[in-house]
Amino acid sequence: MDIGYLGPKGSFTHAAAKAFFQTETLTSYPTLIQLIDARVAGQIDYAVVPVENTIEGSVLQTIDGIYQNLPTIQGEITLKIEQQLMVRPEYAERWKEAELVCSHPQALAQCQTFIREYFPAAEIEQMASTTLGAKRVAETPQKIIASIGSCTAAREFDLTIVKRNIQSVENNETRFWLLGDQPVESQLNFQRQKATLLVDLPFDRPGALYHLLALFAEAKINLTKIESRPQKTQLGEYFFIIDLEVPKDLQTLDRVIHLLSQQEFPVKFVGNYPTYRKP
Repeated sequence: MDIGYLGPKGSFTHAAAKAFFQTETLTSYPTLIQLIDARVAGQIDYAVVPVENTIEGSVLQTIDGIYQNLPTIQGEITLKIEQQLMVRPEYAERWKEAELVCSHPQALAQCQTFIREYFPAAEIEQMASTTLGAKRVAETPQKIIASIGSCTAAREFDLTIVKRNIQSVENNETRFWLLGDQPVESQLNFQRQKATLLVDLPFDRPGALYHLLALFAEAKINLTKIESRPQKTQLGEYFFIIDLEVPKDLQTLDRVIHLLSQQEFPVKFVGNYPTYRKP
């Protein structure tokens, strides 16, 4: 099997992919859009994508990419995310002089308290992944720049970690989704079974959101997340991404989806999947 992840090697998405597939071929993609497109086109069997972080919330590129392309979610894994500040070894004693800090936008946002304290005047550069930030530092010996990312990325590019666990919240976690056509057996610690729906919300119907939520409440289905995103068609048109705990009686969920369609809520079912947590 070919499994794609947001890379290069050493990214947090790479760690999530390795947790799902310890022995399979892993292929890195430079952007989330290219990664999701490759899965939809059948160029890879599975794609591992970040979907939500404790500090920064949803990864919007992932949410929008799934809405536009409708790949199927086959699993979810939650990883603890610890961000490290790294520089080239020769600058380990002078890291506070860094004139540029680079990383993925999510990582930069997760560490903004640290950045404001230590690098108030430094230039901030957003990269497509945390590992590309480390690569940038490794390939720039002529000046002091720093990157934020994983311990694996530091080892991969022979960088020195000068400050550990610099994320603003100690209990920093990210959820990753596994996108593919077939379920995958895993030895990871099973948590619960979830499902994800995409529901278009008519903007010209009073009480539309109330009626939408009432159907789940009446069926006693627990929603674990609900979030709105623009449909990108015209101003005022939105869709909702809804994560829920799958009831023991699957017919209950089927009835709710049927009722949503009857009430002219367009529904896209994108996965009924197991969730895991990496110890």
